[in-house]
Amino acid sequence: MIGAIVAACVRHRWAVLLGTVLLSLLGVRAWRALPVDAVPDVTNVQVQVLTAAPGLSPLEVEALVTRPVELSLAGLPRTTLIRSVSRSGVSAVTVVFDDDLPIAEARSFVAQRLPAAREAVRSAGSPEMGPMTTGLGEVLHFTMRWPGHSAAEIRTLLDWEVAYALRTVPGVVEVNGWGGDTRQVDVLLRPADLLARGLTQEDVERALLAGGTSTGGGAIVRGSEQAMIRLDGAYRSVDAIAAQVVATRDGIPTLVRDVATVTDGRAFRLAAATADGEGETVYGMVQMIAGGNAHEIVARARERLTEIGERLPPGVEVRVFYDRASLVDRVLGTVRSSLLEGAVVVIVVLLLLLGDLRAGLAVATTIPLAMLGAFAMMSVSGTTGNLMSLGAIDFGLVVDGAVVVVEGALATMALQKTDASRALVHEAHVVGRPLAYGVVIIAIVYVPVLLLEGVEGKLFRPMALTVLFALATAIVLTFTWVPALASLALRRAHAGDPWLVRLLRRRLYDPALDFLLQRPWAALGIAGAMLAAGIAAGATRGVEFVPRLEEGDFVVQVTRPPSVSLDESIAGTTAVEQALKRFPEVATVISRTGSPDVATDVMGIEQSDVFVMLRPRATWRPGVTRESLAGDMSEALHRELPGTAFGFTQPIEMRTHELLGGTKSDVGLKIFGDDLHLLEQLAARVAHEVSSIPGAADVRTEPLSGLPLLTIRPDPARAGRLGLPPSEVAKAVEGMKAGRPVGVLVDGERRFDVRVLFPPPPSPEAMTTTLIPLPGGMSAPLGQLAEIKTEEGPAIVSREGARRRVLVEANVRGRDLGSFVHEVKARLAEQKLPPGYHIEVAGQYEHLVHAATRFAVLVPGTLLAVFVLLYLSFGEGRSALVVLTTVPLATSGGILALAARDLPVSVSAVVGLLALFGVATLNSSVLVAALRERLAAGEEAMLAARNAARSRFRPVLTTALVAAVGFVPMAVASGAGAEVQRPLATVVIGGLVTSTILTLGVLPTIGARMLGRSIRREEAAADTPPLRA
Repeated sequence: MIGAIVAACVRHRWAVLLGTVLLSLLGVRAWRALPVDAVPDVTNVQVQVLTAAPGLSPLEVEALVTRPVELSLAGLPRTTLIRSVSRSGVSAVTVVFDDDLPIAEARSFVAQRLPAAREAVRSAGSPEMGPMTTGLGEVLHFTMRWPGHSAAEIRTLLDWEVAYALRTVPGVVEVNGWGGDTRQVDVLLRPADLLARGLTQEDVERALLAGGTSTGGGAIVRGSEQAMIRLDGAYRSVDAIAAQVVATRDGIPTLVRDVATVTDGRAFRLAAATADGEGETVYGMVQMIAGGNAHEIVARARERLTEIGERLPPGVEVRVFYDRASLVDRVLGTVRSSLLEGAVVVIVVLLLLLGDLRAGLAVATTIPLAMLGAFAMMSVSGTTGNLMSLGAIDFGLVVDGAVVVVEGALATMALQKTDASRALVHEAHVVGRPLAYGVVIIAIVYVPVLLLEGVEGKLFRPMALTVLFALATAIVLTFTWVPALASLALRRAHAGDPWLVRLLRRRLYDPALDFLLQRPWAALGIAGAMLAAGIAAGATRGVEFVPRLEEGDFVVQVTRPPSVSLDESIAGTTAVEQALKRFPEVATVISRTGSPDVATDVMGIEQSDVFVMLRPRATWRPGVTRESLAGDMSEALHRELPGTAFGFTQPIEMRTHELLGGTKSDVGLKIFGDDLHLLEQLAARVAHEVSSIPGAADVRTEPLSGLPLLTIRPDPARAGRLGLPPSEVAKAVEGMKAGRPVGVLVDGERRFDVRVLFPPPPSPEAMTTTLIPLPGGMSAPLGQLAEIKTEEGPAIVSREGARRRVLVEANVRGRDLGSFVHEVKARLAEQKLPPGYHIEVAGQYEHLVHAATRFAVLVPGTLLAVFVLLYLSFGEGRSALVVLTTVPLATSGGILALAARDLPVSVSAVVGLLALFGVATLNSSVLVAALRERLAAGEEAMLAARNAARSRFRPVLTTALVAAVGFVPMAVASGAGAEVQRPLATVVIGGLVTSTILTLGVLPTIGARMLGRSIRREEAAADTPPLRA
């Protein structure tokens, strides 16, 4: 069938060529429209439910908000986990679903339960779904300055001009802000005036709520016209609020200004931002919708920022300091360079080994066409173009089929003196079936990657898909485009091999082959030595999940004692920025403290994320690396700010780790239990043990205690004797700082809260003497109505799987992740935990174990499937076993290459080994097929082995060499993202070296002894006539 296809393509060559060119235009279109990002989005399918609960402590938030919301969301279809964080004034509950559930469907499940959650929470807050974004959603960060103007004015511009306009950009799902003062109108009650007029706080609130309303009244028809009736009662100025009537007695109105001072105020702050050690700034962050095209969304957002800037007041500066597009460009630039350099090297090797310019160019055309076909299939399948999906394509594999067909055609033309068309059709009949088997084998070895789940599946499945798309396109081109083009391009064939192949064979290969065939023990000794060296190297290699992608910038996570004030946190981050700015490698430093308005990342005011934007690597001091720079920065910060914990990570890495496992570090140790005090003690013990392990860095624990609380417990009996319900005490306390909302002030398109509040007491001690209005125009000190005491409580309460837990976090430096976690587990095994308490390891190691478990099942199954396929191809098992002897030798070469470059074993390296298995098996099967053919023809075993090896020297060498050199640019690249490609490329190159030596040197000796007698017996049995009865 394949021969007939090739014959038709040669006969109608011009139609085939034109049709291929036209179809390639679809690939060009898909390439231009392909969504791109730096890395795949590995965030699991999750929905956040956020609840603002102003004034509540973490324990109260847990009891009154978080647990009711968790109960309301429990039992949702396809839920895998519910975890939560409760902090002062805010609750965040995260529901994690099965990975194959569409995010829209997951959000619809949660939306159905939100009414029940709101009913369960009641007056403590209103649960709302967070934005539909992921770990890759934070795509654009910027700061705003307006010299000579207040932070409140700048923040107003951010909220009502910049953020509002950015939210209209397609793909932008939220714009969050830190820093500045949020404007509000304060109605500051004067208790003495209230008492003198016999009024209460509730009277003022009721009057303001009733007065600030607008409504419609239908319409009046006047002749042929109609006029709408409307009541405009909205507050449009501070004076209008102050003039609102509270009560009227004896015809004399009491206005708000008579009992309160109405001013432009500032909302209670839970967040701040600072920049470059120069003090506060206003910080904005654009979040992208899940599944969006980061590059396009960032470009549109930047364009919108430019448009906004033209209509902002003179002097306003909007400065973007981080955008995802720059990282995408740098990573894809590395991928592009590796692919282009790999293509050039492969083409050069083809020309040298084929010895024919026209033939080499005909084969080389499959490279761009295969890529266009891959782009088209990526577009159909929804695969994004990124480091993983595009970074593992080896053009050596892509051209393998075309090399076999064209090389065979050249040999046929030289030997049979025939033209190119007949030679190509003949070669298709000869190699069509083996090539088809070879492609199926290569596809099968990628099955374990396709069947990976979770984070590892999202990372590596796009890589396997893209490789298979390119190979599928290449095999179709091999039997269509290549014969059609080669029938025009090939004019005559030179007798014999190219000079380079002749030189290698005469000077190196023939003498070595004769030596090994005459001394089988030497061949087995070489194989055994390689295998032993590989095992020894593997035993000393560390393990990690995937190499860390160097994003180009740092994020320093700063954690202070929970008792710190916001002003002190601002001073602390300013000191951090000043210390970091002293490093010449640092370009700018921007910090954000606390939680933004939409608390997708719930942080307290004691926590800050410090973005350290680095200068280009070429400008760094000689000898400075990222590892050494992080170490030096950490030392400087600990020296200048003792008592503060620091953790070094990267922007995407931080957010992705947090969303996946609730930890922002490499390793997270989750301690589960019920008693917060006991959990804190256990966390301190675990942190002490982890800190003593070599390689541990940035070890820190969640602050479970240390949050000062001024607790006011109303005494119902005392309040009742004075005629005051406990609820009135609660209202008075709420109004002392946060205030109670009573409406909005309308200023054009802007809206600002109006809040009623009492003058805040100057100190905690003064709370006792604060006067609370009583019915009948009297008042009483708060100390007579309630018990007031200073306590200490938790700053955060984290829950997972309906249980409390505390987190101990650590980063790993100068050591592989696997050995570090093994040592951590050994230390933890020595710890005795109380009944009902246990520890789980989270972070990267969790994904590594999951991937290793899957590979342990899938890789042996894949090798078994390859054996079955080889068995079907050869018709017997001995030949299949001979072919598979290359697998352990190829693995040894890959491990030795990792050891030579001091790289740990990672999932990237294992994926490289799987790709290596396919090429090694394909090359070995080519030689074994030739050996079987000569043995079947009656040649003596050693002579058959020698002739088979010599005849297959060029195709095996060409296939292995082009596959290896295609990965060389990836192995030596140093740009952004190169560290992720490096293990995979290193394994393939090293493994191809050893497997090719085995295939060409050792395999003929093994094959001659294992197959010689069996194939002669098969031939003898075939020639023996059947017995007659």
